[in-house]
Amino acid sequence: MAEISETREAAAPGLTSAPGAQARTGAYAWYVVAFLTVAATLSSVDRQVLAVLIGPIQRDLDLSNSQMGLLGGVAFSLLYSVGTVPAAWIADKRSRRIVITGGIAFWSAMTAACGMVGQFATLFLTRMGVGLGEAALGPAAYSMMSDLLPRRKLPMAIGLFTAAPFFGVGVASIGGGQLAQYFETAPPLVLPLLGAVRSWQAIFLLLGLLGVMMALVGFATLREPARKGRATEDGQAPMTSRQVLTFLGERRRFLTLHFTAYIAMSVQGWGLFFWVIEFLVRERGLPRAEAGLKYGLMAFGLGLAGSIVSGRLASRLVARGSADATMRLVLFCILALMPLAIAMPLVPLAWQTLLLLLPITFLMGWPGALGMTALQFIVPNELKGRIIALYSLVVNAISLALGPLLGGLISDKVFGGTSLGGSLSLMAAINYPLAAIALLLCLGPFRAALDKARAWEAK
Repeated sequence: MAEISETREAAAPGLTSAPGAQARTGAYAWYVVAFLTVAATLSSVDRQVLAVLIGPIQRDLDLSNSQMGLLGGVAFSLLYSVGTVPAAWIADKRSRRIVITGGIAFWSAMTAACGMVGQFATLFLTRMGVGLGEAALGPAAYSMMSDLLPRRKLPMAIGLFTAAPFFGVGVASIGGGQLAQYFETAPPLVLPLLGAVRSWQAIFLLLGLLGVMMALVGFATLREPARKGRATEDGQAPMTSRQVLTFLGERRRFLTLHFTAYIAMSVQGWGLFFWVIEFLVRERGLPRAEAGLKYGLMAFGLGLAGSIVSGRLASRLVARGSADATMRLVLFCILALMPLAIAMPLVPLAWQTLLLLLPITFLMGWPGALGMTALQFIVPNELKGRIIALYSLVVNAISLALGPLLGGLISDKVFGGTSLGGSLSLMAAINYPLAAIALLLCLGPFRAALDKARAWEAK
């Protein structure tokens, strides 16, 4: 495979290397990072607000914990995982701007559709549509950021972007809890054509409208950056299927261990995100709005802090020559997180639970940015979208489906529907040790993959 012909600090097309032009390029690059982070936050809100509305939806539609787990996991992940593959293929070859804004518009329309249904089956289908639309964002966003920013700044940018789930959990928990309380106590909202809508339906409709407006802003302000870091000899021809398979095969041990670790971490993470508000309401006696506010503030502040701290720390270590710092930091994080996550659902008092959730939420902000940065470090431009698609197909498909579902199933089948806390603790006792073992075994293959990537940076 040919070396990449790339200048790591290349300017955007049409801009000179003058200081003023470089400043404009840098400002625009960080605007794109901010826009993509807000878009990813909105996608997380649309995905996560269902967790805040578990009680009202169960009451109105007469659903079990397992059915809510299906809506929160399997329904979303089915088309999210499948849709990531064609979205990534298009993002690697066509306009990422169109992929991103089109995805925002589609998932927002489907979020609004969630507010127009009143049965489990139709809600399941509309949640599938939300997942299909959200599949477009990740591959195109990571690829676009890697072309706009130099490598030394990429961990920080990806750290902000991957903090979006915590932003989303925070916004969904705080805003969703407050809105749910308002609509539950206010007179029924009556809309043209739809008639009277329930509290949770009104929230879905509001989020859908907000997303359509976001798509219009992106379409008007984003522009397509030049592609850098290609591995093909002429810099234009796409990698053949054989080249792609050869590339992945040469790194199969690293990818297998990386994906295994992230499946285990993500199953636990999505399970906690989906059930923690309901756990605080049912088993720690907090009002829904209060539970949403308290955990939402944690997720928003500490999740962001974790992503930023890990991103800055990784950037400094990489700049000092510690090439494998990203994955070593993830291993450290999981070893610290493991005992806290097992104990948190088992302590008897609400203040003890909330106290343990503080470091848990901070540490959960670390792995996402670090793992994605590691993948971006070892792949050429032609594969950046598709490696994220592969990650989504393997990791997100399993974790998004199993995290919420296992939380409900274990609660129903093992604890008779009476203990969400026992379910979350048991999941942590399995998932985090598995992740730690995979990460420890992953370090050597990761260093080998980085050595192969150094040839691309020679020029």
